[in-house]
Amino acid sequence: MDHHHSAHCHDHTLVKDSNRSDKVALLSSVLVLVGCFSLAELAVGLWSNSLALLADSGHMISDTLALCITLFASWISQFNSSKKTFGYQRIEVISALINGIGLVAIALWIGWEAIARLQSPPDNILSLPMLITAGVGLGVNSINVLLLHDSSHHDINLRGAFLHIVADVISSVSVILAAIAVAVMHWQWADPVISLFCSGLIILSAIPLIIQSWKILHKSFQSSLVS
Repeated sequence: MDHHHSAHCHDHTLVKDSNRSDKVALLSSVLVLVGCFSLAELAVGLWSNSLALLADSGHMISDTLALCITLFASWISQFNSSKKTFGYQRIEVISALINGIGLVAIALWIGWEAIARLQSPPDNILSLPMLITAGVGLGVNSINVLLLHDSSHHDINLRGAFLHIVADVISSVSVILAAIAVAVMHWQWADPVISLFCSGLIILSAIPLIIQSWKILHKSFQSSLVS
């Protein structure tokens, strides 16, 4: 009986280790896609003079850093997996909280810049490079959403990464709309307006993650004090 129980536990541990390895591999793939495109988008944003594109690239660079934190937390959680203390789990929840706070910080920066541009809209935005880049970004972000969707339901850390990418999808769609408005109707103000709208959506996506992460951490610290 003891031997059977030991074998069962060993198999269960192997499954857990396999799941963690898959998680690290998944996050690594998403990280490469987001990181590479964010730099390309930054370059085109500077060239085209589009705040919406610069805001989206800044958001994706923030996502790259957040994904690095998430990947590190997932990598750390692989160690001592058979006797995993809540300290390791707490690292993952903290990284999710950092992801949410990072989203809010980026959104506030976007909003600040958008308001400044609304007061004096630029007249030299290159709409075609803006539109093409945003279209490619939508494709990249859609792939990442598909990669993370299933796993995000069962892992708060992956849920944080998933919400970052969903916000990126919203940003890409917003930039596409702004590019069309600038190109077709010559609405230069559409660029900062879309940026401002996007910042609000990012904040709305981050608030539930921050609240949930904080509640888990608060409960864990209370449990630690009681024990």
